[in-house]
Amino acid sequence: MNITVIGEANIDITVRPDRKDAVVSQMTCVPSHIAFHHGGVARNIAQNLCLLGHEVKLMTVFGDDDFAKSLITDCNHLGIDLSLSAQYPYEKSPIFLSFNDETGNMQSAASDIALNDKMDVDWLKDKMETVNQSDLVVADTLLSADALSFLMDHCQVPLYIDTVSPGKAKRLSEALKKSDGTSVFALKCNYAEAVAITGKNNAIEASKDLNSKGINHVYLTLGSKGVVHCSENVATSYPTLPAEVVNVMGSGDAFFAGIIHAHSIGICGKEAVIFGLKAAQHNIKSEAPVNPTLRLSVFDD
Repeated sequence: MNITVIGEANIDITVRPDRKDAVVSQMTCVPSHIAFHHGGVARNIAQNLCLLGHEVKLMTVFGDDDFAKSLITDCNHLGIDLSLSAQYPYEKSPIFLSFNDETGNMQSAASDIALNDKMDVDWLKDKMETVNQSDLVVADTLLSADALSFLMDHCQVPLYIDTVSPGKAKRLSEALKKSDGTSVFALKCNYAEAVAITGKNNAIEASKDLNSKGINHVYLTLGSKGVVHCSENVATSYPTLPAEVVNVMGSGDAFFAGIIHAHSIGICGKEAVIFGLKAAQHNIKSEAPVNPTLRLSVFDD
């Protein structure tokens, strides 16, 4: 399929202690593994979909530094089309720094992502004609609330949204209130993000509430506890698949890419969830946020 993915591309800097019992605390230096990765929810989803054989456009913003050069070079190498993206002179690339435990679960983080403020309504408007030539569109909530609302009202093909974080998820809540009522085809969020949008502390209730807001398919991830899928006000829970965990970072992005791929070939419901879980299961075997060995054969196992 021809898929346009709209949202952030950043540099991920991850810090992971070498020992399970190591604790990062004030005034101490802990031996750690520090890595630089090409990241960002939208960019990660775009790479996963590209690995699954789709034609992918990434619509994002780049700074004017060595990080930006590296991100652009990598996207070109992967075959991701950047014709809808923009680069801004003298601007710094978005950077996300996370301190993780030994399996990649984030313990604390810091971000420097001011460049993403460029992803506003004006940035989006001029590109909508081209965006609507896609078979489907994926967006993250690094777009402003106004831009998300505009996208929901003017996107003429199925729209998929990833809420990214509890703080950014509130932008979707604002956008839903501003929107003229155009539905979102599918939403991927985790428990904390669902609570931020709905105020409900129960995963089933939160997924049904999101469903009632005009979101056709809600995929609410619960980490090791599995996934809740809700459609037509029917919520079903699914367990995770067993796997040896190397790094959980990026597993949610792989999960959503698996869901999107399943939908693209006409697979929905339980079978689509299995596609997402298999993609996530494969992803956590890799040190990187995206497992570069993802292929369609993953879904045959």
